[in-house]
Amino acid sequence: MNTELKPFPRRSFVAGAATLGALAVANPLVAFATPTSAEKEAEADAAAAEAAGIEASAAEKQAEVDAAMAALENMQVALDEASQKYTQCILDEEAARARMEECQQRIEEKTAEMHELQDILSSRARNIYRQGNDSFIDVLLGANSFEEFASNWSLLNSITNQDADLVAQSRAAREELQEAHVELEKQEKIAQENVEEAEKVRIEAEAMVAEMQTIYDSLSSEAAELLEQARIARETEQAARAEAEELARQEQAAREEAARAAAAAAAAATTASGGGGGGGGGIDPTGESGGSAVYEGGGDIVSRAYACLGAPYVWGAVGPYGYDCSGLVSYCYLGTHARLGTTYTFMTYPQVSNPQPGDICTHSTHCGIYIGNGQMIHASTYGVGVIIGPVQSGMIIVRP
Repeated sequence: MNTELKPFPRRSFVAGAATLGALAVANPLVAFATPTSAEKEAEADAAAAEAAGIEASAAEKQAEVDAAMAALENMQVALDEASQKYTQCILDEEAARARMEECQQRIEEKTAEMHELQDILSSRARNIYRQGNDSFIDVLLGANSFEEFASNWSLLNSITNQDADLVAQSRAAREELQEAHVELEKQEKIAQENVEEAEKVRIEAEAMVAEMQTIYDSLSSEAAELLEQARIARETEQAARAEAEELARQEQAAREEAARAAAAAAAAATTASGGGGGGGGGIDPTGESGGSAVYEGGGDIVSRAYACLGAPYVWGAVGPYGYDCSGLVSYCYLGTHARLGTTYTFMTYPQVSNPQPGDICTHSTHCGIYIGNGQMIHASTYGVGVIIGPVQSGMIIVRP
């Protein structure tokens, strides 16, 4: 038995097309597998919120870094004073050693003098003993005239006075020798105390610097990490927003294409059904609205100062890998990495009223090399190093 195949009515086909067009207008993204622009925008908003939170944390951490740097700068005066004290202790120890050498030389001289006097007195005593006690009387009574008696008497008095002088000299030499021994012990004690005090200052200062270095490095590292996280979050936000904009353009194009397809389907359905007139219910074709360098060089004071620019501030250092303030001035003046003095030393130099490049700018806790126009090169502070800056308030200009 043959089954008759009925043709699919054209009106049904057009109606079906119109229905699909209407679905496309209602949801033009139904065929898209990618995220929507709204989803991408929400992702961008989430990335922005995350970035803002990280930036706020980074700002707080940076405030801690700034506070740590402020603390370092506030402690710079204490570090400078410790540096001056350390250097002064070393200089005092050297002076005490020099006085010890002087005392030792005096001891040797007085010991030799005492030995000489003792030899003379011993010889006199032996001669008197051999001559006997009556020798003086014999000399006097054996005189043939009064003039000879007076002359012998004067001679005997002179010999006696000479002996007394020798005894007195010997006693004085012994006393000076004892004083020299006492002074030597005193200077040895002073030198030892200065060495111990200098070592104590050095240990405390190095511990302070190490602690501050650890704190500052830790905070700086955390702040840098947070800033990097914030940068990545902002890049994620920008990429998401760019993708959201591109998706929005694609969605708008899809809506417009769907609107045009729906309008075409509706027109075809109207024609197929024989409907001619105009009429309401038209579809809007527009769619929906919607850091070990070396720092040295130069042949004079100023050129050496310029050669050290950028060197790190290192407490108690005189180069070539770092300097403190008086260490930099010392190197610039001596041309060698040795200590010329401290700010206390420089304050005693003659003050000048016509500053010239190469003069020393100083007050009790800081110093630098004057380079003209009210500027100086100085080892500023921890974390800053050797820089050019204005002569500080309260400084005087001196010239050795």
